[in-house]
Amino acid sequence: MAFVIHGIGTMVYGQRDYWPDGSYITTEWFVLAWVPIIPLYSKRISDIQTNDFAKYDASGGFYLYETMGVDHRQALFVYLWFACVFGPVIIWGSFQDALAKLGIDDLAAALCLGFSALAFVFPYFLRRWVKRRNAREWKRQSLGLHG
Repeated sequence: MAFVIHGIGTMVYGQRDYWPDGSYITTEWFVLAWVPIIPLYSKRISDIQTNDFAKYDASGGFYLYETMGVDHRQALFVYLWFACVFGPVIIWGSFQDALAKLGIDDLAAALCLGFSALAFVFPYFLRRWVKRRNAREWKRQSLGLHG
């Protein structure tokens, strides 16, 4: 997190491309009210220093290994995540009167809340699965078993 003043500034969002040393790629975003608007650049960071080339970034509390252009796949997934979290709530709010007339407004609200909650926990489980899969692959590679 570089800086945020009253919800306007830059923040890092997302994690992908995990390496065995624990580092990953994240993207620095221009944010408005903590919502990512424009991806600025991506960088490889780690929560712990695993080599001497990493520089500590005190504003974010992580070690910076490399800065690169925007990782477009990660930017797309960050946009999709925000759409999955806020989309159901916006849709429910837009159709609340029509749903109330049908008598299913409580059910619709529960479904929207459930979908938004699922968007919060899904990345955690996806991240665990990817890390385990990568660890198995790195172990196979270290043993000379490719393919």
